[in-house]
Amino acid sequence: MDASGRSSTGSSTGTSDTGRAAAERRVTVIGAGPRGLSVVERLAARSAASGARVRVDVVDPFPPGPGHVWRTDQSPLYLMNTPSVFPTVVADDGVLPVDPLEPLRNMSFERWRLSVVAGEIALDPDDAAHLTRMTPQSYPTRRMYGVYLDWVFRTLSGALPPSVQLSVHRAEAVGVHVREQARHRYDVEISGGQNLPADAVVLALGHLDADLRPDQRELVDGAAEFGLTYWPPAVPADVHWDDLPAGETVLVRGMGLNFCDVLAQLTEGRGGIYTQAGERYVYHPSGREPVIVAGSRRGVPYRSKAVLEGYYASSLETRFFTLDAVRAVAARAPGPLSFEADLYPLIRKDAQWNYYRALARTAPDAFETDPHAFLEAFDAVLSSGDDHPEGPWTSRAERLIASAVVPGRHVNAVRLARPFEGIGFGSHDEYAAAVVHHLDRDVHGALAGEDDPLQMAIASLNAARSVLKAVLADLGISDPSWNDELRRTFEPFVEGLASGPPVLRTQQLAALARAGVVRFLGPDPQFLVDEEEGRFVAGSPWVKDEPFHAEHLVEAMSPPNDVRRNISPLLSSMHREGLVRVRSFETRDGVATVPGTGLDVTRPPHRIVRVDGAVEPGVLVLGLQLSSVQWGVAIAAEAGAPAELGGRTLADADRVARAVLEPAPVAGRPGGGQRPAP
Repeated sequence: MDASGRSSTGSSTGTSDTGRAAAERRVTVIGAGPRGLSVVERLAARSAASGARVRVDVVDPFPPGPGHVWRTDQSPLYLMNTPSVFPTVVADDGVLPVDPLEPLRNMSFERWRLSVVAGEIALDPDDAAHLTRMTPQSYPTRRMYGVYLDWVFRTLSGALPPSVQLSVHRAEAVGVHVREQARHRYDVEISGGQNLPADAVVLALGHLDADLRPDQRELVDGAAEFGLTYWPPAVPADVHWDDLPAGETVLVRGMGLNFCDVLAQLTEGRGGIYTQAGERYVYHPSGREPVIVAGSRRGVPYRSKAVLEGYYASSLETRFFTLDAVRAVAARAPGPLSFEADLYPLIRKDAQWNYYRALARTAPDAFETDPHAFLEAFDAVLSSGDDHPEGPWTSRAERLIASAVVPGRHVNAVRLARPFEGIGFGSHDEYAAAVVHHLDRDVHGALAGEDDPLQMAIASLNAARSVLKAVLADLGISDPSWNDELRRTFEPFVEGLASGPPVLRTQQLAALARAGVVRFLGPDPQFLVDEEEGRFVAGSPWVKDEPFHAEHLVEAMSPPNDVRRNISPLLSSMHREGLVRVRSFETRDGVATVPGTGLDVTRPPHRIVRVDGAVEPGVLVLGLQLSSVQWGVAIAAEAGAPAELGGRTLADADRVARAVLEPAPVAGRPGGGQRPAP
């Protein structure tokens, strides 16, 4: 590895083979993105503190640090959906049992940015100028976050203690094989025919390509038959956007975060310009844009993130959904917790409390009675249980709100997530006008920040996600509740509200719609191949107008995080050899099981469970493939957060490092997925 941190297959940093102690551990980390980087950082920090000798092989075809998603050669138009103050791959001092090595201490993305601005860290002048123009509330480009990750890796490589040897292999891992009688239990097979011996293997795989759904395969077949263009789910930086012709209609399915990337490349990326007029933007086309017709189940994009001083709203009050409150509920529960019965009521209480507090402060005329008197009465209702003589708290809250709050100012969860639920429209133009009005209102609320009651309800849900992630990891819920209540119902609801883009993206979308560059299909759209015309056709049952026809269809989404559908050569090989299996969930009737989306693993540190049900002691998992035992696996580590809350990703990496460096016998069967350990 040279001073720039560029590594070739087999390059290394650290001690030589001469004099290596027999006790040296060999570990292969498969995946060099943020989670793999955190594992390497934790191995180095723990090795420096204990003197334990370790040789680390990192395997990834993409650059170590940025990995696939955050690589530094991608378009600067792609933005993160968290502000500069949020992400990190390095824990602050005191968060974990062992602090990072000196050059990396407290080095979150924002601390790194400020160090570059202060001249303490040398960087490319253009990148340094870009970081100087940012604020803590700015949304970094994904490329710039990759620059940070690259810096962390290079800095870590240059600060390794003598007890650590690090090698980077720019290749793909295609198999992990158990060698019972060999000196090292595992051989990791990588492309090119090389095998890496290992005492432990860490799977930090990140996003994997996946098989298409049946309806998507039909679109592929139709495209092949009629010479159409169909682009399946993909990481946006992998797509050749210039191949879509100007002036032609392009159907886009999905209006989440990847949708923002599609719009950026097909508009700004083709020379279009935005100008600002108050809260609104105006788009000036270049003439090279296609006509973009977008649709999703909700019919609208994710809601904008509020403009706040920090990541969380400073005036937010979290009173009901806390770790201590849930632990108290769990202590009284006769069995596993239920999300719907035990957790969601607490989340809902906090969201309603923060909404009506903000409403009373900013719009006292929204109340039929004195707002302060209402809040006192509402507080009494929320603080009481369901054994009240006047009925459960939900019924009493609804009666109180109906009597005290002006109609139209109530918070409605269904309308919040799906604003056009059950509403029909007579034409595409009518629906477009409704969507643009919705977008303008969303922008106004996001810019108002903590003075917008809806944004405070959403801020409460966002804060709840961090607590929920910890609750599910430490206490767990029943299998049916995990599958039916959490994943199928709550997850899409909260993602559409709390995982949205910066408000800039919503302002831009509204401008594109007003300019006629973007059209909207409507809720619950259908995408088919019209065999008579030989074109794609798309329409919504809620918009009574002629469907749109096009020769181009793009899926604005990444491949699904589902190990059942992945086409990874590595996991396929490990499954054939019986090393991994999918985590299954019991159904409500207890008669059958249904497969989850992630691997079956033990309690942390997450060791894989073999097909025969035995635990494989030296193969550990971190990140997206834990989606059947952890929730919110795609959420980055939060700078400055406690290990049990926003820093859990880093805590998981630390537990993996400890398990690798201090191996202990592991016997028996797994610890029960997301259920709590004994």
